Amino acid sequence: MFALFLILNDISKLDNIHEVFYQEEIGATTIDSQGMGKVLLDHNINIPMLDNVKKLIDGRKPYSKMIISIIKERERLDDVVGKVREELDYFNEPGVGFMFVIPVLEVYGSNADDLK
Repeated sequence: MFALFLILNDISKLDNIHEVFYQEEIGATTIDSQGMGKVLLDHNINIPMLDNVKKLIDGRKPYSKMIISIIKERERLDDVVGKVREELDYFNEPGVGFMFVIPVLEVYGSNADDLK
């Protein structure tokens, strides 16, 4: 079992990403998010490495979306990851977002039995 996390900075792609999960019949939760670089910039904290972050943030909306999905089978995970990567042009555009996957050992609560 796996947890897929997608931090989507280019929220114009959100509907297309939701469509990927819908087509694969995999549930996902979308949460509003904001990166730490934006928070520090908003508070005028001067950190040299933030100059690059500022360049990425300028001209973009200051918030992002975090999409989380728990996926039981490796094959289905690979399908979703491939389609998300394709939808986001394989993350070639700087600042579009990033995605990572971590293993899930246990689940509890709503619909947990469906994942076991």
